[in-house]
Amino acid sequence: MKVHEAAKQLGVTPRTLRFYEEKGLIHPHKAIENKYRDYSEEDIIQLRWIISLRELGLSISAIQDALNAIDEPEAFIRSVDGARALLYEQWITATKALQALDETISAWQRNGAVELTQAELVAEEIKQNRISRASWSDQWDYDEMAIQHGYKAPIVTLSGILSEEQYNLALLRTVDWLDPRFDELGLELGAGSGNLSSMLAAAGTKLTVVEQSTEMLSIIRDRLPAIDAKQGNLLALPLAASSYSFIGCSFAMHHLNHSQQLLALEEMDRVLLIGGRLVITGLIEEDEVHGDIAARRLAIHSNWHPSSASKLINWFNKRGYSTVTDRLSPYIGLLYASKP
Repeated sequence: MKVHEAAKQLGVTPRTLRFYEEKGLIHPHKAIENKYRDYSEEDIIQLRWIISLRELGLSISAIQDALNAIDEPEAFIRSVDGARALLYEQWITATKALQALDETISAWQRNGAVELTQAELVAEEIKQNRISRASWSDQWDYDEMAIQHGYKAPIVTLSGILSEEQYNLALLRTVDWLDPRFDELGLELGAGSGNLSSMLAAAGTKLTVVEQSTEMLSIIRDRLPAIDAKQGNLLALPLAASSYSFIGCSFAMHHLNHSQQLLALEEMDRVLLIGGRLVITGLIEEDEVHGDIAARRLAIHSNWHPSSASKLINWFNKRGYSTVTDRLSPYIGLLYASKP
């Protein structure tokens, strides 16, 4: 099938097909004598995939990664899932910028003047938030941790901070505070290998989990095939707004620096329903014992960032949330927040 015929059948232009060829996504046969392209049935199927994934928003590089795994369904889904998480991050950044622009225009209209400094302040905030989202990376290699330790990987990473018994107690307390109900839409963030997920799912909730590590996600999907497991991180949740009745997050926030933690709270607030509740469990420090926890943490992981209980509570209180806190040890705390 010649290029014009293929383009007509696929509903695109010949230039589009040549572009995909230039990018290495397709390799049609070329006649030796005239270099005319000839598209086989396999090429057409490949192009259908390319066109569909492009319309779904995937970049050229993401499409290439997906096509390389086309014969391995699990790997293919992993690749597309990762691209989806990136699309959500871009969408969230654009949404925040649009909201800020609307607020700035409204302020200009109220003041009857266009002030550059006002635009600069808002632009700088958007820039810093974008940088914070983009700068996060898995410095702990949780993919390798999952391969080596399976569902016990989160416990291994926390060794020296708490025992396995304390870890399990923390998860049980988290479930108790969340009080998940049958058929309720729930969300777990930073789900790891699914230890808290299995407890929440046992209550009959319709559970969605978000985890950045593809290997951890594989463990979760094997352990709990009925739940909706998505790749993503706490800074740009690949989820629709106002969707969940509760959110659980255990031993994940310390992987974010303090400015990133506040962005994560914004994301939790975005996807939580009015009247919903959330519980954050993990390395939450009280101000009066900051030095002790910092020394203990630095002895184990210098790139961990325990949350400040007062800063978390202050963030929630400013937005009208009701909060309750408790401590399981000098290093481990729980924070419950109810959305007004």
